[in-house]
Amino acid sequence: MSSESTDDWVLATRQGPVFNIQFNRGESRNPLGGPMVKALSRAVQEAAQLPEVRVILFTAAGPAFSAGGNLGNINDRLNEAAGADGVDPIAAGNRLYGDFLTQLVQQPKTTVASVHGAAMGGGAGLVCAVDIAIGSPAAKFGFPEASIGLVPGQILPFVAARLGLQAARRLMLTGQRIDAAEAFRIGLLDYLSSSPESLPSKTQEVLQYIVATAPQASALTKRMLGSLPLAPLPGNAALPAYLDSASVLFASQMRTEAVEGVTAAREKRPASWNRMPT
Repeated sequence: MSSESTDDWVLATRQGPVFNIQFNRGESRNPLGGPMVKALSRAVQEAAQLPEVRVILFTAAGPAFSAGGNLGNINDRLNEAAGADGVDPIAAGNRLYGDFLTQLVQQPKTTVASVHGAAMGGGAGLVCAVDIAIGSPAAKFGFPEASIGLVPGQILPFVAARLGLQAARRLMLTGQRIDAAEAFRIGLLDYLSSSPESLPSKTQEVLQYIVATAPQASALTKRMLGSLPLAPLPGNAALPAYLDSASVLFASQMRTEAVEGVTAAREKRPASWNRMPT
């Protein structure tokens, strides 16, 4: 049995025990702005309420998985007035993604990402937050925030939990992009298809493994993993406070260095701080 629901941002399709959430803005590289994040959260909530669903699968339309956060017109963002609660709207928008990733890691159903193209910034952060990540050889990953004057505040705990602190340091402090083979080597990807064309069949193979596990045993195993004292994101009482403070730092950077960083990126020139001696 299958069912389908859609809005402007995501296409949600259920095929038996698999609930597929597809990013539906391929023409703009599936940006993770507020509307997309809210649509993703609604779709995950919908899947969570269906007892017959065992797996929540993320895929994407278009050539990219996700280009990450949608900065839009940075001047419009900077001029946006604070809400009635006095909260900085940039910080509030950034914090929204942390809420979604927290929702994702606390989800008892197994979550999977099937990545066919570029996953940058928040897109790569989502790949790190799911239980199992599958990639095509054409997939690429990167965390370019610092290179444009921003900080990876909301995704950092989820990236570090998957990759370890040193790999997270290397990728975030250099802004280096990596290919699928390197992503597989460092554990960002759990499975790598033999070709771009074989990604769907590799994804189906992994989904069959997951569905073959007992539902309650799988959910309990996820809960046990989340309560380990090693890097317990779902059960970490300090996580909300960290995400709150990270959103404030993100807003501060958006109003300072990111003005130059985003402008330089759009003008395809080095930022003012990028001055290597010749």
